[in-house]
Amino acid sequence: MLNKTRLVLSSSIACAVGLGVYPVYAQNMLEEVVVTARKREESVLKVPVVASVLSGETLDRYGLSDVGQISDRVPGLNFGTGVVAAGVQVSLRGIGTSTLNATIDQSVALNVDGLQLTQGLAFAAATFDMAGVQVYKGPQALFFGKAAPAGVIAIQTADPTDEFEAIVRGGYEFEAEEKLGELILSGPVTDTLGLRLAAQFTDSGGYFENTAQVQSHPIFGNLGGLNPTYRDYPDEKNTLVRGTALWEPNDRFNAKLKVNYTDQDSQGSAHDAQLSSCPDGTDSAVGGLLGLNFIAGYPCKLDRKIAFSYADPAAFPGVWNGGAPFSKAEQVFGSLELNYQLGDDLTLTSVTGSYDIDQESLLNGATTPNYGPPFMSQNKFTRNDFTQELRLTSDFDSAVNFLLGGFYQKGDMGFLVDLPFNQAYVPLTGINTEKFVWGDHDIDIEAYSLFGQVLWHILPDLELGAGVRWTTEGRTHKVTDLLPTLSGMPSTPVPLGNPTIGSNNWAPELTLTWSPTDDLTVFGALKQAYKSGSFNTAGVPVPWQDTSFGDEKVRGGELGLKTRLFDDTLAFNAATYYYRFEDLQVDSNEFDAVSRQFLAKTVNAAEAEVYGIDIDARYSVPAIDGLILSGALNWNKAEYRSFDNALCWGGQTIAQGCDVPGSYNEFANVNILAVPPEYFPGYTRQDLAGEPLVRAPEWTANVSLDYEHAVFDGMTLRFGVNANYSSSYLTALQNRKDMYQDSYVKTSANISLSGVDDGWMVELIGDNLTDEIVTGNCISSPYADAQLFGNTYTGSTLTGISGVDELACFAERGRSVWMRLTVRPAVLFSRSR
Repeated sequence: MLNKTRLVLSSSIACAVGLGVYPVYAQNMLEEVVVTARKREESVLKVPVVASVLSGETLDRYGLSDVGQISDRVPGLNFGTGVVAAGVQVSLRGIGTSTLNATIDQSVALNVDGLQLTQGLAFAAATFDMAGVQVYKGPQALFFGKAAPAGVIAIQTADPTDEFEAIVRGGYEFEAEEKLGELILSGPVTDTLGLRLAAQFTDSGGYFENTAQVQSHPIFGNLGGLNPTYRDYPDEKNTLVRGTALWEPNDRFNAKLKVNYTDQDSQGSAHDAQLSSCPDGTDSAVGGLLGLNFIAGYPCKLDRKIAFSYADPAAFPGVWNGGAPFSKAEQVFGSLELNYQLGDDLTLTSVTGSYDIDQESLLNGATTPNYGPPFMSQNKFTRNDFTQELRLTSDFDSAVNFLLGGFYQKGDMGFLVDLPFNQAYVPLTGINTEKFVWGDHDIDIEAYSLFGQVLWHILPDLELGAGVRWTTEGRTHKVTDLLPTLSGMPSTPVPLGNPTIGSNNWAPELTLTWSPTDDLTVFGALKQAYKSGSFNTAGVPVPWQDTSFGDEKVRGGELGLKTRLFDDTLAFNAATYYYRFEDLQVDSNEFDAVSRQFLAKTVNAAEAEVYGIDIDARYSVPAIDGLILSGALNWNKAEYRSFDNALCWGGQTIAQGCDVPGSYNEFANVNILAVPPEYFPGYTRQDLAGEPLVRAPEWTANVSLDYEHAVFDGMTLRFGVNANYSSSYLTALQNRKDMYQDSYVKTSANISLSGVDDGWMVELIGDNLTDEIVTGNCISSPYADAQLFGNTYTGSTLTGISGVDELACFAERGRSVWMRLTVRPAVLFSRSR
């Protein structure tokens, strides 16, 4: 496959030298970029916000088919794959979600056509037929939902066109043997109504290879394990359909309806982790005495080979999908935007949003390749949200203008936790149950918000912006224990220590913007924002346990400069920032000795500070028509100011910093056959003050070159290259040396040839050509002992029988090489006539 890829690239991109982030313009002047960072259409040059903007042409031209790929073009933006319903984990300037909690809000919000989304699974949708993406860095407290403490990724999907347009596209990706088909129909239906239908289907054969080979023990057999049916991982089919209706009956009113449907079906995987580090080797400490080495023989490194067995339904009563890991998610969401001109200078806007997701998955609970795991993890997640926003915006020809608005959210989340216990392990453990954990969580959300901003031009070139958002929110948590139903008893509601939480927050923002010329802006901003608290939904809590965690708070500011030089051929932007976070929501995976469960917990445990510099520039070279150079750089320091109750990794000794007492019943990565806790010194925590945050590289940069040129018979040739650099960063909270992702450089290239008016186009697009396999999320656990046997000490002078925890990481896909053919029949037909 590698030789095939090199052959295709060498034959088609040998002369390619550039991949730009912005489109090329024949006049060698950079076109003005318009953003809606303040719910007004404004030049990015005049807005006091640090923004990275990617046009729809750029996104389409370079095959940026998911939100994760955007991070390669936006320094400071980092993604990590989360397990099952936790979805994508997003960080911006080092601030993001690092906990495997499906019911937590992301620190970076996703806004799709005015609909605010904060659940990780939503980041996998709405990434086709886009008009553009705007990434706003830093807290966005006023204009995007309830607030987003790290930033916002705002996606605008394409609207109906003024003239009829049809686009048919087929594609093939060589590495994963992925097929793609797209159809877009757009145009006016009447003088006042336009419609657009966009549909995409992909079928991937799989990028990774599952190399697991289940063994047969002379006494215990295969311990309920089966060899993988799908060796190529993941075998995935995705369908996305979007309909848009735009109605403009007169000059004063318009209505836009967006409806999206996505179906993602992945067989053979549920985004399972890959063993990447085994400090003590792969032999099992206790299981090895019985001839049971669960991961022996497998290299512990991050690459294109993973290894995990399937579940034999005979050993796992009630296991889903015949024991084959899978993940399936259906999402239906959309927005209705109404705009009414109350007068020439006053606009009333209504945005009604709806979001619905149903997701279910099954995965190998202990990442075991040689035998069946002690338990499988099968989960169902649902979320339904209704949102309503009203805004009144002025555009007076005076020194003062304003925006006033209100926001309402009503939502509920359901999460079914189901861990079928491997019956083949009953003789080994004495644990006799069909399910290790089985429970249902339900969370209700209701929030109200009022917000407003006044813009005052103190002088014609000096603007003061002052605004505030007030938010009140309540959440309620209900848990039902389903285990009693296995004995014919009714399910049992679990009383909680704090089933209802509420908050009232004020998020002010103050900006000062000075524009002495049309080509220069200097700005300063002071901001405060919050992220909502929620509840832990892993496992089933013991009665009267407090499952809640509180709001996250950030305050700080930015100073920036934006300018255009040399007759609008060079754009240069620079900003510096400092923010302090309090009650940071962080991961605290724990073993609870009372309930005998591993709990993926979120706690308010830390204070952090983030400061750095953002620089970006793009240059349209006057001497070479059609050539653009661009680059961006982010230097960022994201560190804990205080964090004295961070979890220790399994096997961390007192000398290694595990010297802070923890709760009597909380032991990090101590498996279920551990000796009683009174044998331990009681140290389960460490102090990480001064240490970096997860997914917070100190340096990230992007450079690109883009060129297009008209060739014979009205055809156009486009080609380019792009390079993205990231320094090393932490991928797990405990801060062990092997938990760092090494620095890397990703390179991309593309070349295309199109006919007159782009009536047809042939493209070759290569992404991550050096096949860098990287990760943004890792978990430490005693995988060599199948998370069941042996002992892993923390806070002792010894590491315990099981030594030091192994590390499993969620690898991101590496190289992709796409060949695409696009045809616009209406253009070809008009040309033929």
